[in-house]
Amino acid sequence: MQNKHKLVCAMGITLLAAFCFIAVGMLDDSSTSENNVTLSAADDAPVAKIGNVEYYYLEDALEVAKSGDTVVLINDYEMVDPVTVPAGVFLLIPCMDNDPGYVSGHNPDGTTASVKSQYVALTIPQDITLTVKGSVLVNAVTGYPAGGDYDQDIRGGYAQINLAGNIVVENGGLLDNCGYIKGAGQVTAKSGAEVRDLFVIESWRGGTHALNLIGGLFDVILADEYHDPFPLNEYNCHNIESTVKIESGSSFIGNVKMYGASSFNYTLFPLIDNTNGLIRLAPNAYIIKTYNENASNGAAANDTGRTTIQIYGGATADDSTLNFTFSSVSKDLSTSRFTFPVDGDIEFELHSGNYTFNDNFKFLTGSVMTVYADATLTVPSDKKVVFYDEFNDINNVSNTKYPQRDAAYILLKGNSTLNIQGSFAGIVKCETSLDQVIVGANAVTTNIESKEANGYNNKTAPSVSLYFDLQVQLAA
Repeated sequence: MQNKHKLVCAMGITLLAAFCFIAVGMLDDSSTSENNVTLSAADDAPVAKIGNVEYYYLEDALEVAKSGDTVVLINDYEMVDPVTVPAGVFLLIPCMDNDPGYVSGHNPDGTTASVKSQYVALTIPQDITLTVKGSVLVNAVTGYPAGGDYDQDIRGGYAQINLAGNIVVENGGLLDNCGYIKGAGQVTAKSGAEVRDLFVIESWRGGTHALNLIGGLFDVILADEYHDPFPLNEYNCHNIESTVKIESGSSFIGNVKMYGASSFNYTLFPLIDNTNGLIRLAPNAYIIKTYNENASNGAAANDTGRTTIQIYGGATADDSTLNFTFSSVSKDLSTSRFTFPVDGDIEFELHSGNYTFNDNFKFLTGSVMTVYADATLTVPSDKKVVFYDEFNDINNVSNTKYPQRDAAYILLKGNSTLNIQGSFAGIVKCETSLDQVIVGANAVTTNIESKEANGYNNKTAPSVSLYFDLQVQLAA
């Protein structure tokens, strides 16, 4: 029975790992050396290889590569010409000697002895474009083999792309970033493309606490029943620090790794995807995602690093279904069972289009949503959306308490409107008129409940209820 109990606990931790997703933010521990050395043919050293054949220009290796080939960058290199990673070709930007690339489908796991260090860098200068029709892995050693409050971020060697030019991921192409992509350039995901970035859970309070919080062992594992509150509030997904343009029909996926029951657990979390994503774009719409590592989020001096998600052309805020495998058993899990938390270091700008909440969301203190002219935001009759005007998180383990940040709010600019037909609470600032907020006859705008953790692993009362009201005011 003891082994059986351990197995069930392991399943619970794995299940919780699968829930870790966004929308979109964002790694604090992302400082790297700016003194990158690049190699070209003038350095008289090979920079890439296919099998045992070495090349002095990465461009040459990619031009001769055929479907099924793996091109490995073996030294720092600065591109000199535009080039394409052909369909079926795998470009590996490694994080260690003899880098295996994917290990059982995932990037390498960290150890207790792993030391964070840059292994190799690819520089893409201004006016140079790397087009991806095959797949590119910017590899890194990630994860720490211990439970509790450990961010499962980069823990060993990592690769980096210094991006002043462009990376364009075409239909069928994959850019998988576990290291860093930095610089003033842009990554563009065309329709049918997939871009992945490292998704890091912050202030994790452990699997035991989380399992108790969302329903307990029996309900979650055996009865497949789980409920609010979501077992985490803070997360980051910004190891691609360069601007990312995500076009309708493409996918932006969080690569999640967690540790529990003496093993690493993995899942891919669809953040932006037209059929299975927290954000689903209208036809011809697109997102511009940026990150400012110096922007302040709250009262603490070290609470910096802010993600902005600009949407043009309309979208819905939806649920996301994740898949995980445990002991050869595959299971799908949906965020629709929860009121999904939007971390307060993320802000949104909605431009020209119709935007609808098709699931329940809570925007934590610090978050801002600006709705621009010719845009309409709707809360349907069966949905709940809460913007926290304050949040005094109850003390929990270690340093996992949510930080003190200013009230979250919506700003309505120009002729934009907020149409409330369901349940909505929070501050709404109107630039033009209070009439920009439309409240339906059956809408609920007072005493809107939102649940949070009631301390650490509280068996008697795992969660506490917070209540919020609609507050409409003219913008200053």
